[in-house]
Amino acid sequence: MTPRSKQEVESIQAGNDLPGAIDTSPDRARIRKRREGLNGWRRSVYDYIVVPAEVPARFNQPLDDLIEQVSSEDAQTASIILGEAEAAFSEASETIESAERRATTLLGTVAIAASLVVAGAGLLLDPAKIGSSSWRIALAGLLAVFLACLVGCGWRALAVTGRIFNFEQPGSDRIYLRARMKAADAQAFRAAELLRATGVAEEIGSVKVGLLSAAAWWLRVALGALAALVIALVVYVSTAGDHRESPRQPNPSPRLISRDLRLVASCDRRMPVQERRKFEACRRF
Repeated sequence: MTPRSKQEVESIQAGNDLPGAIDTSPDRARIRKRREGLNGWRRSVYDYIVVPAEVPARFNQPLDDLIEQVSSEDAQTASIILGEAEAAFSEASETIESAERRATTLLGTVAIAASLVVAGAGLLLDPAKIGSSSWRIALAGLLAVFLACLVGCGWRALAVTGRIFNFEQPGSDRIYLRARMKAADAQAFRAAELLRATGVAEEIGSVKVGLLSAAAWWLRVALGALAALVIALVVYVSTAGDHRESPRQPNPSPRLISRDLRLVASCDRRMPVQERRKFEACRRF
């Protein structure tokens, strides 16, 4: 394929200024501005919490350069290139949609688990059910870890579905330019715009997949905490007899002791002699 001349490229542009290379990330301007104002460890913490997107690395060229690279004089070749560009854009879009669907499923799971745990926490930590204070503290700690992991999972999953990005539109506002072109040139124009939008979509998809992986990690930790909680409950139930406190015997007061002695002495005086001897003999045994 012979490279296009400058006059041909200008004729394709038809007097319209085509966009240059993308120099900003797909994040909203507020996130980018806040991140630029941080440095050092503060920026590292912010990046861990927010997980910002970077400037797209693939197909990040001025649109006229992309048009020149994918152009072909053969209409059939141009059609094949356009089909490949559409397939690449569809794959990136499907990655984003798949991550959002899985994150929605995780959010539902977290909501159900959290509601059940909060409802059962009162019964689990009831002193009437768990008599030992040390066991109650241990079970409460495991329950707190489990709930914290559920919160982390829900937080990451919510970032997948609720976070807003700036997508690159594949040239719907420049469709009138393609209407004045030949078939091969219009297909090359459309393929270049799709590839440019694919680069942005792939960067957004990588961020969403990373957030989804973090949500899955938090869910795995939550399941580990739940397993530890179940094991602790089994151990407590199996050794429940060892943790029961023996009932305390009331200590008789000196006043009660003296009263009982007086009653015994009065009874001894009233007994006949023979009955008193039998009582003394029994009391010695």
